[in-house]
Amino acid sequence: MIDLTKCEKAIMRHFIYSVTLLVLIFFQIQHVQAQIVPTNVNVEELTDDQIVRIQNEISSRGLTIDQAAELAKAQGATQSQINELKARLKEVQSGKKTTANTSVTGELLGEELLSDTLSVKAEIEVSEKNKQIFGYNLFNAENLTFEPSVNIPVPADYVIGISDEMTINIWGASQQTYNLEVDVNGNIQIPDLGPVHIAGKDFKEAETLINKRLIAIYSGMGGSNPNTFADISISQLRSIKVNVIGEVNAPGSYTIPATASVFNALYLSGGPNENGSFRNIKVIRQNKEVARVDVYDFLLNANMESNIALRDQDIIFIPAYTKRVAATGEFKREGYYELVENETMSNLLNYVGGFSDVAYQELLSITRVTGKELKVVDVKGSEFVNFLPLNGDSIVAGKIIDRYENRVSIQGAVFRPGTYALNPEMHLSELIAKAEGVTENVYSDRGVLVRLGEDLSPMTISFNVSDVIAGENDFLLQREDQVIIRDIFSMREQRYVRVYGQVQNPGEYEYKDKMSLKDMIFMSGGLTEAASESYIEISRRHDYETSSQITDDMVQLYQFNVSRNLAIDEEDSSFELKPYDYIYVRRAPSYYEQRTVNVKGEVLFPGEYSISSKNERISDLIERAGGLTPYAYAKGAILNREVDNSEIIKQSLELIGDSLLDKSEEQLDNSKLELRLADILDNPGSIYDYILKEGDEITIPEEMQEIKVSGEVLNPIGLAYQPGRSMKYYIERAGGFSSDAKKGKVYVIYSDGTARVTKSGLGRRYPKPEPGCQIIIPSKPERENGESTTRWLSIASAFSSLAVAIAAVLR
Repeated sequence: MIDLTKCEKAIMRHFIYSVTLLVLIFFQIQHVQAQIVPTNVNVEELTDDQIVRIQNEISSRGLTIDQAAELAKAQGATQSQINELKARLKEVQSGKKTTANTSVTGELLGEELLSDTLSVKAEIEVSEKNKQIFGYNLFNAENLTFEPSVNIPVPADYVIGISDEMTINIWGASQQTYNLEVDVNGNIQIPDLGPVHIAGKDFKEAETLINKRLIAIYSGMGGSNPNTFADISISQLRSIKVNVIGEVNAPGSYTIPATASVFNALYLSGGPNENGSFRNIKVIRQNKEVARVDVYDFLLNANMESNIALRDQDIIFIPAYTKRVAATGEFKREGYYELVENETMSNLLNYVGGFSDVAYQELLSITRVTGKELKVVDVKGSEFVNFLPLNGDSIVAGKIIDRYENRVSIQGAVFRPGTYALNPEMHLSELIAKAEGVTENVYSDRGVLVRLGEDLSPMTISFNVSDVIAGENDFLLQREDQVIIRDIFSMREQRYVRVYGQVQNPGEYEYKDKMSLKDMIFMSGGLTEAASESYIEISRRHDYETSSQITDDMVQLYQFNVSRNLAIDEEDSSFELKPYDYIYVRRAPSYYEQRTVNVKGEVLFPGEYSISSKNERISDLIERAGGLTPYAYAKGAILNREVDNSEIIKQSLELIGDSLLDKSEEQLDNSKLELRLADILDNPGSIYDYILKEGDEITIPEEMQEIKVSGEVLNPIGLAYQPGRSMKYYIERAGGFSSDAKKGKVYVIYSDGTARVTKSGLGRRYPKPEPGCQIIIPSKPERENGESTTRWLSIASAFSSLAVAIAAVLR
């Protein structure tokens, strides 16, 4: 442990608050007048707290690490010590712990160097009403703080007190640094000069006094051409204690920097409480009132004049409010507002920020407490300047009514439809002129004006638009009149023409006057390759005159020939389309797109083929494919045909519902057809020789020599086909029936997709096996446990009833 005397501690403070604390780590004090030996300092012995203190001081002085290192090097520090210190600074910045000895912290820095713990903002719980008082947020807002700061320049009028630390830097021809504390007598002790009394003086005055005294030992500071200069500053401020009492959210004593102001103390204490005054806060010093703070003056005028600097043992007293009113409704700032004597309604309107945009400003309604009951007071706008609100008044600003005093509107076929002001003696023609007149497509035979009666029930007034514009039959408008003028398009059904059939873009098109058939085909993209030029039909509905007569005809039909190139000719002008015409462009009777079928397997030329005619059959296709190869197995040929079951499934869904739909789709989606290829080739054109359809796929396999046995046998297996052998032979070769086999339902699936089942009668007659077939032995159906019992009970009941009937007959 290092034992430091009070004088040694003072010299230590002198070095800490010099240009940078980095120099301090290289100073080791032997005695009061000892020489500095920075090489004796062991950087590893410095604590984390000292390293953090050094880093903070470097930052506050606006220096970089390298700049501070150069200053230390100039004082005699070695490069090794500087490198070690930089490493320690880097470790602390990254959050790593160091191994320095922390036991020397208190002795090295001195207890006097540690500033008193400053008070922090009190945690308070306030009522909802307190939060609505104007001024509350000033001292309790999250984003606005009056936290006292210790890192601010000392103002010139700062009054120096006991425990303030002064730093005096001498530079020029002489160089010296003093770090001096104001002692209990109000003096600083300058070596070789003696005490200088500065307590109670403001900083500017003390600075002048110290400069004059320094000239006694630094002669270079005097004269007209000085070569020595002094820089005087306060390196560490003292802390002071103030008391906040009265109607405050957190009354008590607070420790704050000596530069703190009234607002700093109010912020820490949470400001006035629900009953506290924001307009009459008193600062009492030595039993005398030295300031009176009106928070509203700061909030509304940004005036900080009353926010004076505090001194030790000052008292901030917050009395109870005298007059407070509630402002609600259409004000910009609702809440509770404190008024002082002789403040009128006009002053209150200034505090609330004035009326909102939709406020009724001609009258304010006040609910007043008279002492024994409530009273309503109405205040007119002309009385705001002189009306004095009373304590407890509740002032409500109403909202304007949704009503226009001079509004008229016009809509429809005018260039500027909308709302307009109603001028005195304004006519309808003037409103149309304000809307910049009617559009070219105006429906001029009639317009309608909607007017409200005395009981606000609407009524209509019709007028001729052309007459009004000409100044005839014009009439005066009234408030809330609505004028409606239509255009010709809105007064008739939307006109169109529809095109169906063989055009590029069939559909509905807007009708245009003088449109010909070729124009419409042109607009729909022209004819397709499949279109018939010689048979184009137009269907035309009856006009309103024909429709008024009873007739069997529903439409008029017209047929035309149209050249594919849509060349302009006399026919264009001879027949014009009318609205709602339907145009049908037919398909050419012999136009077909290629339809493709596929032949796979054992033919000479397998592959895709186009169907050549509507009656081409399978036998024709096999012939075109070169016939069967010697290895073809005609009985195993398969035909797959694309089947569109969507409509059937839709109808089935309506009949059987969702529960059976999946099974229905499974059964309906059967694209495999029976193909008796051998019979087809022996007898072309028979009922089995199907006419080909697009997408048909014929597969002719190679000759097959095996039979598969599956299902309820002991050993499902594939076996070689042997001519003349019965099905029992193959079942026995597969190990015979299992105990679950349904022997009477054995069936065979042949290679062409057809199947045959075992027939029962006098013995079982099994289907005949063929090469490539599959013998399937199904399982017995599972039965529930109670099924047999129930069945026998039913049989017994039936026999019992029969016995009773026979006995009755015999009697």
